[in-house]
Amino acid sequence: MRFFLDENETPTILDPLRGVFYDHEFRSADQELLRGTLDPELIREISSRGFDAIMTQDRNQLSNREERAALIETGLHWIGHHQPDAVGVLYIVNSAAAYLSAMPHIIKEISTASGAHSFHIRNLPLQAEQRVKKNLLKL
Repeated sequence: MRFFLDENETPTILDPLRGVFYDHEFRSADQELLRGTLDPELIREISSRGFDAIMTQDRNQLSNREERAALIETGLHWIGHHQPDAVGVLYIVNSAAAYLSAMPHIIKEISTASGAHSFHIRNLPLQAEQRVKKNLLKL
């Protein structure tokens, strides 16, 4: 499958996705020279280039009638998540982890889906105590 990373997503998540899901293709707006393209046109263009889904933080693509119609018309799947409430490395790691953990399920669903679907990815908890338990080692 081919996945298009919208320009509002950080391209630093591409290498982890490519490394794990090496049977699939992940390309960015920059790589496809589509930065700045309006969404209805973008959706139609990436579909014509053989992409199966767009990965984005732009939820307006689902609520905007013209953009939603373009998704339905082309059969392009929409994969999105909220921007993590983090900055720097934590932002990148959270975005990558959210996509990495969701993609096996999304790939499975897309492989049998007919028609355009939306997939909403949940971010991982960001607080240290939600992710790591620390214990002092003692003898």
